[in-house]
Amino acid sequence: MTQTLPIAFAGCAGHLTLPDAAGQGRTGIVLCRSWGFDELCTRKFLRCLADALAAEGFPVLRFDYPGTVDSLDLAGGEDLQSWTDAAIAACDSLKGAADCRQVVVFGLGPGALIAERVAHLRSDVAGLILAAPVASGKRFLRETNLRAKVILEGLGLPAEALPEGEVSIGGLVLPRGVAVDLQSTGIDMTPWAVSLPCLVAARPAVPSDSETATRFGASGHQVTVLPFDGYDKLMEDPTASIVPQALIAEMAEWCSATFPREDRAEATAGVPDAPARLVGDGFTEEGVVFRPEAPLFGVLCRPASPRPAGQGGKVAVFLNSGYDHHGGWARCWVEAARELARRGIPSLRFDVSNICDSPARAGDPDQVLYTQGPIRDVCDALDYLDQACPGDYVLIGRCSGAYGAFHAGHRDARVTALALINQLRLIWDPEESLVEVARMGPRPIGEYKRRLTDPKTFKRLISGEISIRGVLRGLSIHIVSRLSHALAPIFPNLSKYGRFRAECHAIFRDLDRRGVMINFLCSERDESLEQLALYFGKDRAGLRAFEHVRLDTLPDADHNITPLPAQRHMRQWICDFVANGK
Repeated sequence: MTQTLPIAFAGCAGHLTLPDAAGQGRTGIVLCRSWGFDELCTRKFLRCLADALAAEGFPVLRFDYPGTVDSLDLAGGEDLQSWTDAAIAACDSLKGAADCRQVVVFGLGPGALIAERVAHLRSDVAGLILAAPVASGKRFLRETNLRAKVILEGLGLPAEALPEGEVSIGGLVLPRGVAVDLQSTGIDMTPWAVSLPCLVAARPAVPSDSETATRFGASGHQVTVLPFDGYDKLMEDPTASIVPQALIAEMAEWCSATFPREDRAEATAGVPDAPARLVGDGFTEEGVVFRPEAPLFGVLCRPASPRPAGQGGKVAVFLNSGYDHHGGWARCWVEAARELARRGIPSLRFDVSNICDSPARAGDPDQVLYTQGPIRDVCDALDYLDQACPGDYVLIGRCSGAYGAFHAGHRDARVTALALINQLRLIWDPEESLVEVARMGPRPIGEYKRRLTDPKTFKRLISGEISIRGVLRGLSIHIVSRLSHALAPIFPNLSKYGRFRAECHAIFRDLDRRGVMINFLCSERDESLEQLALYFGKDRAGLRAFEHVRLDTLPDADHNITPLPAQRHMRQWICDFVANGK
């Protein structure tokens, strides 16, 4: 049975996946991630790949580059060399922790550039796996800028929302040093001292992937090419992403055949017992895993000067938004957690079951959003904190994470405050399709009216780029919902909406009676405002009946809080609310 543990090295956070001791070998595998939006889409993919490789006897280490997700920011900024140095340190850490003799380096997207550089620099690299490899850094930057504009349009934001002079996508800014280095970087095809087995997972629609494989073969390497089937579905967006399990199985099979079991029979590694701790500017962070029967992975962030043992205080808990990992969209939860620590407040950010770094729990549905699973996981996280970092718990969530926080806060009396950001559903209708909700997007009906009067939208409708049937279906869902909710106070037993209204108001009354502070933050044109209006009337006037409820709005922001000024506003709002209750 495989085992995964948090690990920290050279300022980087990662996860070490170990095979069963009896089957562990002397070849380890280091996984070099992609960056940005693609990293967000592929976190679960790399966790599943690590599990599959470990099942074949390979110890696996996956990690975050400096300045990304859970790793520390470098004081002088990051560049391609610092990311390469991190991958080199990952190889050393894996060899030390798992008693490996040699390593195979995997690179996804721009991670392929890192993997190839590491292979040039180390004599203990036994093979390469390049998945959707970036052959040209300059082309990657150009394609990232183009894709960033498409993502902004999908979020309802103008192109001007991109930070000027930066390479940015989905609210993440590529470190300038990395961007500068990528301008003149590509796969190095200079002669190698040795011939390496090399696996290339090539996207069928991207000729440069196959060309990279051909050039590696011409350089004397033993190249195997697999089609990266399912790449587009993997990268569609974090919530819609589908993990290509068939490709994972093929990669694991190639590794097993290339580094056969008889070469992997001498390992004697034990389980590392040092805490996965990083020390940053005003905070310390430790990778944690709790609930052994169905592990949940996260990061416990504490002030640099911890409060005395037994002394209470606020403890924040950050929840997943959709299928975004615990770092949050645009790394928002990482930034907020570290700022809270500088104010003396610890926090936990973690992935619930079957999201990103946390595996599925037996018996749970594959689609976990708006189910009881995340609510259960939040309560289990509080059980862990009761031992590791007890205090007055404040739950923080956006979108589906806000839904989970709202219901976990109602279920668990240990919760003292809720920070709910762009909460699209107060009560989940089990007859509602999550796919349909995701397709329509988090915009109120007024926003769809505005878009339908936009000449650009009209042109896209005429050209067939936008489905007229889909638009009408989405609008009808909005209209039926609004009418049904409007009738609910008058005819409470007429439909399910009357029951939803009664349930929602009962939860608010219970939370208010307990003195739980509830602070909503809604982007000005977000559907979350309409959701509150459905349950509490025009202008959300019904919320005034509750002493401990407040509503704030955020201008110039999308549902995900992507623009940098909006990110700063939200971070300040979170920190002020957690620290001061306002």
